[in-house]
This record gives sequence, structure tokens and C-alpha cells, in this order.
Amino acid sequence: MMPDAVPGDPISANDLAEAGVGAGPVGSAGEGPSSGPASNAEPEPTPTPTPTPTPTPTPSSSGSAEPGGDAADETTGTAAFASIAGDTLIDLLKNATSPEALEAQNIILRRIALQGDVIPSRVPPPRNITEIGGYLNLLTNLNELDMRSQVLAGILGVAGPNPPLSDAGIATFLSFTPVINDRPTGPFQASLPVTVLIRSDFAGLIKAAMARLHERGATLSMLAGPYALPPAESPLTTIIDPLDYVGRTLRLAGALALTDPATDPLALVRESGSSAPYKLAARSDGTGSIEVAATDYEALQTGPTGIASVTVTAGRFVILEELLSDTGFEPGGPAITDPEKAKPTEWAKWRNLAGLEPGMTLGEELRLLHSQTEILGSALAAKVNWRWNGTEFAP
Repeated sequence: MMPDAVPGDPISANDLAEAGVGAGPVGSAGEGPSSGPASNAEPEPTPTPTPTPTPTPTPSSSGSAEPGGDAADETTGTAAFASIAGDTLIDLLKNATSPEALEAQNIILRRIALQGDVIPSRVPPPRNITEIGGYLNLLTNLNELDMRSQVLAGILGVAGPNPPLSDAGIATFLSFTPVINDRPTGPFQASLPVTVLIRSDFAGLIKAAMARLHERGATLSMLAGPYALPPAESPLTTIIDPLDYVGRTLRLAGALALTDPATDPLALVRESGSSAPYKLAARSDGTGSIEVAATDYEALQTGPTGIASVTVTAGRFVILEELLSDTGFEPGGPAITDPEKAKPTEWAKWRNLAGLEPGMTLGEELRLLHSQTEILGSALAAKVNWRWNGTEFAP
């Protein structure tokens, strides 16, 4: 006979079996006695289930716990593969020799340098589309089109433009070409440069014009102009002529004129008795294969009281404005009708405006010859959006 149960005592499995209660899982129906309890019997106390101990994970052979072991193995394997692939890629880049591999190396290095958060933002992130539009408009007004594209790419989460860290090694569309200079004998020969750099699309025309002069026994002596852009801190910013830095000026050796028109390599002349403006001409020595006709001229000469007009009898001169017409270069100063106003700084500096259409920006011209890095670091950086108005670049 089963002993009387004491309330609060645990009930063993044997007690439950003897009482006819099934020993299935908790909550399952067990096989009860064939007949119910007597109506006058006290109800059996509710058995308290014995808690099932939580199994302790057993380390697997790979060192990970059994629960979730497949996911951990996959993560570990992915990390190992990424490490091996990264090391292999680095070795390939370090030993790159082919042009394609070197180009890939440059792209990766640029992306590492440009896409990292090198300098934290000094402004809060935009809160809405209106603020984003404000930033884009600001970059447009500053002509920072590459940066604007990068901002859009960052917003969309796609690969944006990849401008190089430095474009010093990138070839520009045009260049400065050395041209052998004419250096006639005389007191100024030593000061004349051996070669002069001419914008590449004009250099061939200048060489051809010089050859035509040589055929007539005349020479064209030039001076070197400014080629490197003026630094940003240049104190002469207000008097800088942008045409000098886009290869559109030609400086002639003005010191070779106004001393003695009968022997000077260059002279300011007009036909005798004419009221036309004086024009710059190269004197022919008569030894060329093409003869230059002898004519009487009025020429300018520096005297004790200033510049005056003198007569040159049977002079042989080649008018440079006519000979250089097909090169695009023409006198940059005003026409000279008054001898006292003949300033070498004006009549010896010629300009070439061929192809320079109104509305073109200074930046467009500068980028033909100079890298973006040079332009941004120069005194002309603030003027890149100035436009040609037919006479000069202006805001």
C-alpha cells in the first residue's frame, strides 16, 4: 500500500508509477488507474516537476562549441580566406611590372588615400534634402565639379570619380616647344636666349615664319616669356597679364631697335612721306635667297632729346606684321603715330588671339598648358572663371 503523502514532499517517479500516472514528458497525458478515485478520497497533491539540467556544450574538434558551430566555422573560414586573398593581392601589387598591374596599383592607392575619413567633418551632417541641395549648389558655384560628383556618389553609395592625388605627371593637351632663337652679332647678343619656348600649336608657324625671314636675309630675335604660373602670394597680381601664361604672347627683343635704323636688326619704320603708323620691321642684310627691294623709309631713333624720326635711304626692311600674319601673332600695343609714344613694352609684345572666342574662360586656356595642381596653387586660381570679352579676361 502506498504511504500517505506529505504536502510539500517531492514525488518520485516510482510513486507516480505505483499510482498509475504515466511517466511521459511533462504536460503529456499519462495512463491513469482503471477506476477513478473514491468520491470520499482526498485529492492527490500536484507533483512538482524535477528541473531538467541544461547540457554543457562540448567543444568540437575545431575548437568551437557545438551549438552554432557551422556558422562559426563559416565566419572563421571567410576571415581566413580574406586574409590570404589580401596578402596575395599585396604581393602582386608589390611585384607589379606590367602596365595593367601598375595602373591597378595606382587606382588602389588613390582610393585608399581619397576615400578614408582623413579629416572629420567640421559641419553637422545634412538633415534633409534641402541642405544636401545647398551643399551641391555651393560646390557648383565654386566650380568644384569633381568634389560634387564625389558627394553624390557618397550619398548613393556607389563608386564615384577617382581624381588622382597629383596630376603633375599627367600630360596636358598642349606644351611649350623650344624654338632656336636668332642671335645676331652685336652688343646684345650675349643677353639673347639660345632657345625660346613657344606654345606647341604656334611653334611650327613661328619656325616657318623665321625660315621665310632668313630667306630674305633678316632675323627674328625673341625674348623668353613667363612660363611657370605666378605663386599665389605674388605681390604683382594686379598687373599680371593672363595671356602670358597661356602661351599667347610673343616678346621681341626691343633692345635691338631705336639705336641706328641703318644697322639695327629691328626698326620701327614707315615709307618716306607717309602718315601711316610706324610698324616693326626686320632689317635685311641683302644676303638672302629672296631679294628685298630697297626703299626710302622714315624710322624711329633714340636721340639726345628722346625718340625722333630720321630718314633711311635705300633701306631694306621686312614688315613683320605682314610676314607673321599667318601665325596669328599681331602687335599688342596701340598704333604708333607719335614717335615720343613708342614704348618698347607695348610694340615689342605681340599677342595671338586665334581661336580665343568670347565667353571662353581663363581656366579652359590654363588647363591646356598647366596641371590642375599648378593652377590651384597660383595667383590665377581666383580668376579661372573669368571670361574672354574680346579684349581681355574679365570677371
